[in-house]
Amino acid sequence: MPKKKYTSEQLGNNFYKTGWQPGVEMDKITGKGEITHVGTDPNYENQFDEILKEWGFDPNKYEIIGTVKASSWNTQLKGGETTTFYAFKGVVREKSPGHDLFFQELFKKAAKKPPIKKVYKGGDTAFLFFMADWQLGKDDYGVTNTINRYDVALQDAVQRIKDLRKIGVQIDEIYIIGLGDLTENCQGFYDSQAFNISLSMIEQYALARSMMMKTVDTFLPLADKIVLAGAPGNHGEMTRNGKGKVITSRLDNSDTMHLQICDEIMSANKERYKSVSVEIPDGFHQIMTIKNIPCAWTHGHMSGGGGNAEAKIESWWKGQMYGFLPAKDAQILITGHYHHFRSKMQGDRTWFQSPSLDKSIDFTARTGNWSHPGVLTFTVNNKGWDNLSIL
Repeated sequence: MPKKKYTSEQLGNNFYKTGWQPGVEMDKITGKGEITHVGTDPNYENQFDEILKEWGFDPNKYEIIGTVKASSWNTQLKGGETTTFYAFKGVVREKSPGHDLFFQELFKKAAKKPPIKKVYKGGDTAFLFFMADWQLGKDDYGVTNTINRYDVALQDAVQRIKDLRKIGVQIDEIYIIGLGDLTENCQGFYDSQAFNISLSMIEQYALARSMMMKTVDTFLPLADKIVLAGAPGNHGEMTRNGKGKVITSRLDNSDTMHLQICDEIMSANKERYKSVSVEIPDGFHQIMTIKNIPCAWTHGHMSGGGGNAEAKIESWWKGQMYGFLPAKDAQILITGHYHHFRSKMQGDRTWFQSPSLDKSIDFTARTGNWSHPGVLTFTVNNKGWDNLSIL
């Protein structure tokens, strides 16, 4: 690839079609970039390894994921020869971008931790703990304030479980659910974003994984069954260009990546984490039956239409029912994205909007609205939800 090489003397000045100049733009922090390749082989999708080598990438470490755009055109070369050129724009990325030095440190720490002795067994109730909109790296609330506030919520959650057990709530399962936007990203969401970030992408990712593992370790002695699950958010979209446009799928998402990497870490220390299962979503939403109650969660950025957050989410949920989609059966729906706590009951269905750990100076300046950072928790048994508390 290409089938035939042409010298600069053979190529005319207008050889490349407008907008199809070959090149690669690579972000060394995220390990991702956009590639534009032009050649004479129409079967270029079978030549990705060779294309990577031509651009200086090791196919064992990098991959091209999909073809975002494709084009072909006829060009007359110097000397009168005519040939057809085939081009594509795609994404080149590291195959294991999350496996950095921070990953190795976290992996080693987990491997050294001893097995856990359970302090409680038996029950009929699940405790749900939601990780929503941390947006780590953002300066508005500040990284240190976010971490300290989350530590308070974790300790309050431990005490909350103990207090509930004292009054007869028999908790035997804990669900740790990420609602997306755990990291802030660095550009592409609003104009001043790059000037409001104090952590690189690698640092944001490492901190998010560390906080997730700390959450698991905190709850590990407290239940027979622990489930780590979640949904991808918009700030987790890993392949946005400088104009805020998504280059590949919006499901190419760091919020999901964190779940996958934490699963790898715990799978390597099965004795300690034998009570933990990780449920990785394969779409924008996740549906799970908890104590015979169908529950669903989604970040909320895929809702649309007019009105406030409540109207958008309600319209989205109705659409799931109208389209016979999995979330139609949920009795409990939990969302993130909109940052302010809200709840609404309609018959046997309840919607909870989780508060965030983030603050937005810009949003407050524009609207006058602000909210206290917090973590949503409640319990679920076969009668439904109960014991709501924002920690």
